Amino acid sequence: MGAYRGGPTTFAVVGLASKPIHVFGKPWFKCEWLSTNGTSLRAKAVKILPDWGYGRVYTVVVVNCTFPSNPNSDNSGGKLMLNAYYNESPKLFERFTTLEESAGSYNESRFSPPYPYEYLYCGSSLYGNVSSSRMREWMAYHAWFFGDRSHFVFHDAGGVSPEVREVLDPWIRAGRVTLQDIRDQSEYDGYYYNQFLIVNDCLHRYRHAARWTFFFDVDEYIYLPDGNTLEAVLNEFSRYTQFTIEQNPMSNVLCLNDSTQDYPRQWGFEKMLFRESRTNIRRDRKYAIQAKNAFATGVHMSENVVGKTLHKTERKIRYYHYHNTITVHEELCREMLPVSAKDNVTFYKKLPYVYDDKMKKLVNTVKEFEEKKLGTEAVKNFS
Repeated sequence: MGAYRGGPTTFAVVGLASKPIHVFGKPWFKCEWLSTNGTSLRAKAVKILPDWGYGRVYTVVVVNCTFPSNPNSDNSGGKLMLNAYYNESPKLFERFTTLEESAGSYNESRFSPPYPYEYLYCGSSLYGNVSSSRMREWMAYHAWFFGDRSHFVFHDAGGVSPEVREVLDPWIRAGRVTLQDIRDQSEYDGYYYNQFLIVNDCLHRYRHAARWTFFFDVDEYIYLPDGNTLEAVLNEFSRYTQFTIEQNPMSNVLCLNDSTQDYPRQWGFEKMLFRESRTNIRRDRKYAIQAKNAFATGVHMSENVVGKTLHKTERKIRYYHYHNTITVHEELCREMLPVSAKDNVTFYKKLPYVYDDKMKKLVNTVKEFEEKKLGTEAVKNFS
């Protein structure tokens, strides 16, 4: 899918390959830099399969090429060649040009702070019949949450309809969003819209774009409990390469039967206020990573990093998960609970739920932020 320079001496090549060959065979790789001045330099290639065995016909392969020194130190330009060997024999291979640098284009300063952004969001594949309303709410909330020095990368696997594009366009024009067209991924039978490929491409494409890179989905909202600030939390976590984030699972159907509420005009996280409250069970986590220290990554965390991983973060940062709401176009409130449910545990389909309005308390601030950033006319067009 792409090849990227990760630093003065290191490169990453990200792509798909035959899963049977990589599972049952012994393919290997070799890296070589061909300089325009006529010299060449070879490097050891390390192959990583980051999709935890979930690949189907195709599996994701990340090849790391680390040279003993900068192969383009004189900035004369050149290209990175990759030899892909089918088996242990060095005679049968294919040779690719994966990356080219023109003369004078190498800039070592971009691998060190200050980076263009403080925070980068790498989104998984957007697919299916995505609700433009939910997308609008998610984007406004996280543009507010992460602040002006953040950037969002979305990957359109068929889920960005004209209505969703209309919601994203003002943020694209403002320089806050990049939208990648990955619809052709459907030609390659990988796991779940090739999301392992997508997150690894995003990791390496934007490796030095931000101090922290976040990986989570568009039905999930990052939240800071107890008055924490994002800057303070991440400064506290700075000695770790990555940290995982625990979820608050929210009902996607339950609302209060409150006649004072105009639910059709409310945002999703404004009215979905019942949290599933079981404890001591394992739930999926999402994560953030200092990408400069990662060789490859996954959907829920990376297993290929230099440095430590922190898991006990729930008192500092969490995320609210509104599962399966992103493709709901009709009214979200489909099961109504009495107002007394605010003060009691409610069992719904044998699961306990408690009232949690922490996200609702932020909604007016987020709406005001959206109107200030995008303008009254743009916001009216969303309604």
